[in-house]
Amino acid sequence: MKKTFLVTFILISILSCNNKDSQECIELIKANEVLSKNMDNYRTAWETAFENRDINSLDSYLHEEITHLNEDGDITSSGPEEFKNSYNGYIVGFPDSEFTILKLYGQGDQLVKHWNFKGTHGDSGKKVDVYGATLVKMKDGKILEEQDYWDARKFYKQLAD
Repeated sequence: MKKTFLVTFILISILSCNNKDSQECIELIKANEVLSKNMDNYRTAWETAFENRDINSLDSYLHEEITHLNEDGDITSSGPEEFKNSYNGYIVGFPDSEFTILKLYGQGDQLVKHWNFKGTHGDSGKKVDVYGATLVKMKDGKILEEQDYWDARKFYKQLAD
């Protein structure tokens, strides 16, 4: 469904160009190609990491200058290894975790992901189920920056109850 929407959007955009040689039309086609590649790469990166239960599968999708920001915009990790370490606990600590990208929107190198994370904590057996959104910047088809917005209090409360 999502790919159908994207393909339809691209086709409508291309067909709406009156003059196929116009600079605007060429730029629109290129922008749609960049967006489509970014969305495919981003979705594949996270789905593969959780399906394979291997944070290192992100390696080919991370830009060398990747950073992770908290809700206040402060850098919480910098570089591929720190970035992977900041997320690895969700894969290792929740052996049955499910990470679902509910919606993925974007324009050019900017993406917005609406997501759901579910899992059972390996040590305590407590179940969590949280939703959030992530602002994403891509560069050269790779993840350059992520900034997560989610209810961390709800997450930790579920672990404590």
